[in-house]
Amino acid sequence: MSNPWTLDYWQSGEYQAAREKLDDDQHAGYRINPSRTDLFRALSLCPEAKVRVAIIGQDPYPDSRFATGLAFSIPRHFTQKEFPATLRCIYDEYHSDLGYPRPSHGDLSGWGRQGVLLWNAIPSCRAGVSLSHDWPGREWDYLTREIVQRLSARSCVFAFLGSTARRFVPDVETSSGSVIIQTSHPSPRGSLNSRTPFRGSRLFSTINDRLVGQGFKPIDWKVEDVDRKDVLQEDSRVLENVTGAELPGLPDQQVVPKYAESTFEL
Repeated sequence: MSNPWTLDYWQSGEYQAAREKLDDDQHAGYRINPSRTDLFRALSLCPEAKVRVAIIGQDPYPDSRFATGLAFSIPRHFTQKEFPATLRCIYDEYHSDLGYPRPSHGDLSGWGRQGVLLWNAIPSCRAGVSLSHDWPGREWDYLTREIVQRLSARSCVFAFLGSTARRFVPDVETSSGSVIIQTSHPSPRGSLNSRTPFRGSRLFSTINDRLVGQGFKPIDWKVEDVDRKDVLQEDSRVLENVTGAELPGLPDQQVVPKYAESTFEL
């Protein structure tokens, strides 16, 4: 196996169990978010050696139209009126913190290419059911824990957004210079009963401040707008599927064009 993340997890019993549970869900007729070919797209887009920032969320958008394998990111063709509430909250804070206008699309892959790992602590769910793959055996926890531990062994800025993500705060080794930032999940409901709400957190400038303090270059958070006609033309083309890690088992039931830069295969 050749991929940007060489993890012990890929040879573990927990990984085998996770694959079997995904197979079971598909055999039972459930749709998996994101598609299995995009399940580890965040790792493909942002190889381990490149990561400077890890933003850890909960699990994928329950609406299959939005789940891309990158935490909080959605396909580029959706308009602002169609954005999920969580992305709206992220862009509200982005606008308030950085002063940039709210982007016209929700593709956050540009952050990943700069070394921002957009990872969901639980990387899959059944369509329409949040936290449905937070299985009793916590098979995905072993993967997220190893990712956090590997990154924290060197200097990395972690942003844990929400209670599910915060399960992995104890796995950060701060003696290496790694930094921990904690907020609520960036959903409208997430900020209501939190002592550390996402709204008003100034997450983006805070991350850059911590990076500069570590001697790293800050992230250019600006999400560039694109001409809508160009996006529609791009979406109409059939491109080679070179994204994510396709897990063995059932062939994926979703056949859609893929646009990420990835050669990560398992």
